[in-house]
Amino acid sequence: MTKQSSMPAFVKQLLFVVIVVFVTLGLSVDRLAGVCFYLLVLLSLVAIFIRGRESIVAYVHSWRRFWIFYLAMSAFTLCILLNQIVVGNGTLKDLNIGFRFMAFITMFWAFQQLERRHFRLLGFMFGVGALVATAKTYFMTSGGAVRSYSNFMPIIAYTELAMMLGALAVLSIKWDDEILSSRLRLLSMIFKLTAGGGGLYSVYLYQSRGAWLAIPIFVVTGCLTFMSRSGLLRKMAVALAILLVIGGIYGSTSAVRERFMQAGIDINGIRQNGNMDSSLGTRYQLWKASLTIFKEHPLVGVGVNGYSKALEDVADRGLITAESAKLPHSHNEFLFIAVLFGSVGIVSLLALYFVPLWYFLRGFGLNNPKADAAVLMGASLCLSYIADGLVDVMFVWRECALFYTIMAALLMAAVKHFREPGAAYHR
Repeated sequence: MTKQSSMPAFVKQLLFVVIVVFVTLGLSVDRLAGVCFYLLVLLSLVAIFIRGRESIVAYVHSWRRFWIFYLAMSAFTLCILLNQIVVGNGTLKDLNIGFRFMAFITMFWAFQQLERRHFRLLGFMFGVGALVATAKTYFMTSGGAVRSYSNFMPIIAYTELAMMLGALAVLSIKWDDEILSSRLRLLSMIFKLTAGGGGLYSVYLYQSRGAWLAIPIFVVTGCLTFMSRSGLLRKMAVALAILLVIGGIYGSTSAVRERFMQAGIDINGIRQNGNMDSSLGTRYQLWKASLTIFKEHPLVGVGVNGYSKALEDVADRGLITAESAKLPHSHNEFLFIAVLFGSVGIVSLLALYFVPLWYFLRGFGLNNPKADAAVLMGASLCLSYIADGLVDVMFVWRECALFYTIMAALLMAAVKHFREPGAAYHR
């Protein structure tokens, strides 16, 4: 079966331009991520229908091959529909939560039409986005001096995404192929390594302890990418050495030492005085309350708009403090989804994480460095969201959900592109 791209060049270029704007500025400019998202949905639909039967048949063909991924990314929409029928405390507007992920089923197909040069340029744009976010973080935190700056999305989530962009930029060094001169490849590598350092610096500036959980993921994927011919023990040793260096640099600063000391004070306060109103104490209460609510509503949860009332009920029973009951989420993605949507929600969340992760990991190590880099970039995206979700709620924020969907579609398309050169129109 031969392949031939039939997407008009102007549609392809518009698609790429919108992706570039999203990657570089979408996280830093208020509402821009949403605008780019809907433009990408529109352009993806145009791509499906613009060639009539030819493009429609090609898209239908993709369902036969990728139906499990389309279903996984649509799971939240089905979950919310079921929740509305059974619990009924939401509105049609709440379906937007599911649509943010479901848009994958059109974007992934459209992104497969991009060319090699587009992906090479996107690797560079990941670095631009990371550095823009780092600069904004520096401004918002006054160089790390304050943590209370108001932003349209929480700074903790913002810095986590900045670090992801920086890591993706570093891994994309493998996409700089022989078309570039040796000097340009060197300059590109320096720029991307700088962007990776900028992502780490943005996390340091905000001093969020939870964001540190993703750092080992990026270090390990980096070692797998750039040490493909080394043995496992050597990769582990280098990864450990890099983590020790990062830890040493972080730990040498007074700000990080104070954050660790505060964590110790919080833990001692919980053990000795039962002080539950500290940062860690509050999270412990929210996790305990979430488990209690889930046990009482195990199948479909309390509904999209039932969290606050359910938390107040737990506080009235004396299981948590009244102050903890005022917080908007559980500070844990899994527990928050369990409360809202029950077991059905947990299955949907796991599908969202692990079905794309399975796609990425199943093709690793096929002696194709560019494809392997794309595989590890996608795997690091999924795993870092899982890690961040252990101590925070990412998908409640629009930009975080849109970032996951668009990047998963892009990186899955990159994997397919580098494994199977050519576009996705089947004849």
